[in-house]
Amino acid sequence: MLSCLSAAEYKRLDPHLERVLLKFGQTIYHSKAEIDYVYFPENGVLSIVGLTGSDKPIEVGLVGSEGFAGLPLFLGVPRSANEVIVQGEGTAQRITAKAALAEFARGGSFQNAVLLFAHELFLQVSRVTSCNRHHEAEQRLSRWLLTMRDRVEDDTLPLKQEFLSWMLGLRNQAIGRAALVLQRTGSIKYSRGSVKIINRITLEQRACPCYRLMKSRNDGWPEQVKSRRVSRLS
Repeated sequence: MLSCLSAAEYKRLDPHLERVLLKFGQTIYHSKAEIDYVYFPENGVLSIVGLTGSDKPIEVGLVGSEGFAGLPLFLGVPRSANEVIVQGEGTAQRITAKAALAEFARGGSFQNAVLLFAHELFLQVSRVTSCNRHHEAEQRLSRWLLTMRDRVEDDTLPLKQEFLSWMLGLRNQAIGRAALVLQRTGSIKYSRGSVKIINRITLEQRACPCYRLMKSRNDGWPEQVKSRRVSRLS
């Protein structure tokens, strides 16, 4: 997302940016905790996790290099309603809440990028919610694996069955059955603790339409930010 900023804006933000490691399973924000930093993933993936009444987590959104974590801050809410955890290891640039809000208040492409990403994230959350309600386990698992693959750019994903059941809101048995079906079709290789994508084309055929809809929006999002920046300058 930071690559969408103008040179002047990035230069202004650069002294405030700090590169940090993202470790698998690390909690970036706890639910109801104050947002001290805004995180911009470079090559890692962050999972936005909601808690149900039984305190069982379920994933409602994924954030990669196209976006950031800490959106409530720009909506006047200083605390995170959801947990945000590292789903894919990598690095991120982070900036203090104070510095991020100061740049947002200046307007420009940083503000544009924040607002556009807010819109895209809301669409993603609504799509994932609908997907979890209406689509079969095999379709949902395929969609999730492809979405992760697009962000980590690695065919091998370190994933445990229990973790996947939390993220997709499915029982362990349902995850296991869906993974075995995908393995029999040659889409993935499933073993304890990891999933390797073998045939992306087959996996896309197994995924629900939600994946293609979300991918098309995600692929076009950076251009929306850049076009907004150009229109403001013209």
